[in-house]
Amino acid sequence: MQIKWLGQAGYELKEGNCTILIDPYFSDLVEKQEGLKRLVPAPAAGRDVKADVLLYTHDHIDHLDSDLVKAMEKGSTVFAGPRSGYEILKECGVPEKNIHCINRGEHFEYGVFDLEAVFAEHTPDSQGYVLHYHGRDYYFTGDSLLTPEVGYYYDKEELIKADVIFVCINGKLGNMSVEEAVTLTKRVQAETGVPNHYGMFAENTEDPMKYVNGLKDSGCRTVVMEKGRAYNLEKL
Repeated sequence: MQIKWLGQAGYELKEGNCTILIDPYFSDLVEKQEGLKRLVPAPAAGRDVKADVLLYTHDHIDHLDSDLVKAMEKGSTVFAGPRSGYEILKECGVPEKNIHCINRGEHFEYGVFDLEAVFAEHTPDSQGYVLHYHGRDYYFTGDSLLTPEVGYYYDKEELIKADVIFVCINGKLGNMSVEEAVTLTKRVQAETGVPNHYGMFAENTEDPMKYVNGLKDSGCRTVVMEKGRAYNLEKL
């Protein structure tokens, strides 16, 4: 399986002919609504975006990008995430049969993908996802503060023991700080830590090397992904 970082908290997962996008932000919607300009160009024009699944962690516009949804070739694309995105997707012209609402604690399965929704402390129904793949667990935190519940499977006392964690570090607007991201990475005993949610807006960014340095003596390796570069997921 290949993975690309799309900027902000967005990722593309690709196995064979199957593609899942997680929290893709491709438009200028944040600038139009909040005045924050993109620092990096979009990976592609919305009309050129094709995916089997668009998975979102919550309904904020840099995670569920309604301008992208309106523009993209939807076809048979499944749009999956918490119920807060349901009406947004309907207003974007997504057929009801293509919308799959996921609650915390539930699994979403599509082809080789098995994603489990876990708790995130950000919006009332925000969530992260744990991808179970070939006996390894890949934890996408989504946006979240650090609370005692974060890092555990929903409604369970079981710790998420992540082989790889993809974690927000910006420390603003309801997200954990670099230091808290380091704490969560250690909490879930991650073998590899990958920082995200920086470099998109000048007003809401952070230096990923602070995360790298914070884990230097922990035994956890870190990967600062290059935007748009394809990585082998199992070699992260």
